[in-house]
Amino acid sequence: MAVKSVGLASRVGLGPQAYKFENQPSLINRIRKGESRSRVDEVANRIGLTDKEMAKILNLSERSLHRQSADKTLDPNKTERLLLLEQLIEHGLATFDQRQDVLTRWLRAPRPSLGNVSPVTLLDTMAGFGFVDDELSRIEEGMIS
Repeated sequence: MAVKSVGLASRVGLGPQAYKFENQPSLINRIRKGESRSRVDEVANRIGLTDKEMAKILNLSERSLHRQSADKTLDPNKTERLLLLEQLIEHGLATFDQRQDVLTRWLRAPRPSLGNVSPVTLLDTMAGFGFVDDELSRIEEGMIS
């Protein structure tokens, strides 16, 4: 299995472990500046998320997501969610030995430990990000399969 990463649950609170690979001032500036709309498609394509799923994760309507041009900048809230999703994907890929297909299937399959819903359906809330990340950590530790 992969090296254990810092849990997203701690990053959701944006404490000292926030966003493992970026220093705090750099991360804050990146969030405030905003990511381009084209990054949404790049992140979604990494693991095959649909526009509908991405819109829900970013707390947008699908129509609003489609109306935004690729060069438009996301607001800080949407940018932060996108960055959290990127971190979650990295954690998932590390957990499943860089197997995108396994991560994609795992995200879409109902999990008893998550109330018999698929992990991707929980990513519309910050708490959901934490629960899904905690589940990945338990898999890394061999506590669940």
